[in-house]
Amino acid sequence: MKIKYFGVVLVCLLMVFNISASHAKNVPSNDISITVPLNVIANVIKDALPLNIEKGQYLKGALWVHTIDHIKIGSDKVTFNMNIRGKNIKFETQLGNQPLLMDIGNIDAAFNCNATLRYDPSKRLLYITPHILQTQDAKKSDQKAANLLQLLSLANGVEYPIEINKIQPLVTQISDAQLNIDMDITNIHTEKDKILISIRPKVKKVKSQPSSGKKSE
Repeated sequence: MKIKYFGVVLVCLLMVFNISASHAKNVPSNDISITVPLNVIANVIKDALPLNIEKGQYLKGALWVHTIDHIKIGSDKVTFNMNIRGKNIKFETQLGNQPLLMDIGNIDAAFNCNATLRYDPSKRLLYITPHILQTQDAKKSDQKAANLLQLLSLANGVEYPIEINKIQPLVTQISDAQLNIDMDITNIHTEKDKILISIRPKVKKVKSQPSSGKKSE
């Protein structure tokens, strides 16, 4: 396909998306609805692992998410199993004037997790509220995993904001007019086995300056 026809194709695609989105549930007629299925999400997560965990100032050592599987997506809720591993994990803090040290050591622990989410389009923030529970088949004698769970459970019920980067605008040329297409993410939510992203395109036409037709001397 020649580059000069790309702009026409893009505008036609936007129109088709707009028409189909107008029939989607809870999506305004001028929004584009993009559906990301569960298998795509699972593959992206698999490729991103292992993932280091931000430990903060009190938790020392190497801590990372080794695997995430058994992902289930419902209405604005995600559940999954997570394996966390760590080396030389220590928890150091101050209790009054006394230092408090918890030496956890090396760990290989499995957890059941669920998270709820909501999106604030005005701030472009996706808020995630996690809940972490130790797996039912975990050994009762695994005190290291229990200690880690006690620390991770401090995050339970706390809403964490994640900034969603603004989509870069598209610029295309049709005949003598330039089209600047700006796109805002208006909503992010989940339904059964899929994530839905609503995008609102704003097209601004900028008329190109006509050429003078004069040759430079």
